[in-house]
Amino acid sequence: MNYIKEAEEYLRSYSDLKDSIVNIKKELEFLELELTGAKAIDYSGMPGGGGATLPDDRVVNLLFKKQVKEAALESTENTVVHIKNIFENLNEVESKVLKAFYIEGLRGTALEEKFELCERQVYNLRQPAIRKFAKQLFGIKAIGE
Repeated sequence: MNYIKEAEEYLRSYSDLKDSIVNIKKELEFLELELTGAKAIDYSGMPGGGGATLPDDRVVNLLFKKQVKEAALESTENTVVHIKNIFENLNEVESKVLKAFYIEGLRGTALEEKFELCERQVYNLRQPAIRKFAKQLFGIKAIGE
């Protein structure tokens, strides 16, 4: 496992993680509506044979889906907050460089224009910034720190 590559993947996925929070919340709203509908149905007159799933199974399955989605939401929100906190711990240049490279996906002249530096200088700023980010993301204590 390469800690730098892993950290880069977290940064490249940052926007997707934020989008998935919105999507999971929508899915939870839908599940809540399904649960409300499933609980409101009167099952007392239904026959109970034939090997079909019981009405209670439908409710339990919906509850299970809800629990899985809630766990995914919590995990994703924690990851996004953790990344935000790390950006706050970095200095302004480090934060901007990482966001430009990995979140905005800038390269070439777009980088030069944004930072008013040659591309090589921006790449040179990126290396120590991604190492610092990765150490904070994974809680790595390097020698001499």
